[in-house]
Amino acid sequence: MYKFCVGCLCGQTLDESAAARMPRPVKYDRIATKHEQGAPVTERGPYKMRTIARITDFSPALLRAWERRHGLLHPLRGPGGHRLYTEDDLRVLQRVKELIRTGRSIGEIAGVGRDTLLRQSLQSPEADPSEPPPTIEAATPEVRTQLEEQRARIVQAALKMDSGALNRVLDESFARVSPDLVIFEVIEPAAREIGNLWVAGRCSVASEHLATGVFVHRLRKLVESAEPSRSDTRPTIVACFPDEYHQLGALVLAYQLCRNSLRVSFLGAALPFEDLEGACQVVQPAAVLLSVTRQAVFQVHRRSMLDSLARVARETLVYVGGQGAPSEDPLMARTGARLVGPQEDQQEAQRAIVTEIRNSARLKRQE
Repeated sequence: MYKFCVGCLCGQTLDESAAARMPRPVKYDRIATKHEQGAPVTERGPYKMRTIARITDFSPALLRAWERRHGLLHPLRGPGGHRLYTEDDLRVLQRVKELIRTGRSIGEIAGVGRDTLLRQSLQSPEADPSEPPPTIEAATPEVRTQLEEQRARIVQAALKMDSGALNRVLDESFARVSPDLVIFEVIEPAAREIGNLWVAGRCSVASEHLATGVFVHRLRKLVESAEPSRSDTRPTIVACFPDEYHQLGALVLAYQLCRNSLRVSFLGAALPFEDLEGACQVVQPAAVLLSVTRQAVFQVHRRSMLDSLARVARETLVYVGGQGAPSEDPLMARTGARLVGPQEDQQEAQRAIVTEIRNSARLKRQE
């Protein structure tokens, strides 16, 4: 009896004893055959849970919740009882991800049904920047109460330095409502409350840093998942003032832009103004959004900011906002930059900014 050497596909033959000495093939997360698991021959896959979680960026807790509550997933079961997700499950999750990016809640998405999601996954177009931005759903009183409870649990988890509990609560929130509601009704209020507790001496710096790190990680993943796969518009630069290390507000803005099919170059915390100018020369952005959370930081860097904005704002939309931004600044107004002060409704201000950038992008596409 002879066997072909499948390891190198060289076409050579081996006798039975030599074949037995060959190393066994490495096992991968994705199962090679489906007949052993009783799956239909027409599907590809299946995938283990850790593989499907890595591909989609949805946590195992979310996958189990969506299977149990909404019936969106129909995983097979392996010999040991573990879940094996099919190619159809993967398509459903990819469509769910697209709809979440537009601001839809998981409840709304589940109401569409698995079969419809599968059909949509085969012909899902990229959103057009000229279309109106998606609206943010309003929370019902019952949902708002649940979110308030989750917010309180997050604060307590931060005080106890329990990152596992904090992440589990966030998983629950993202499983029940849209990312926008989690951001505006859970993450941002919890971050403010933790900050207030720190000011009052009731929260340690370590607890505040732990919570902020988790929030930033979640928001960065949202930005990455919402980033349009293709767009012919110029990107928007989003960054923080020099010496400004609080990124939450800037990340929320970046996410809102991405979910409206606008490209973002997120330059992060503490960006020197000379580097901002250099980035603008390279990227040629459609707009620049600068975040500052402390008035002292704004005042320290005001002069260099005005010098840079006098050059940057000539041909580019520029917005400066955050808790540290003043309500007005006549010298800044002369540069053409716009101020978004803390007294303004932040959600309304963000919607107005997104609409203006979209309109600007549409005009540039028509030129």
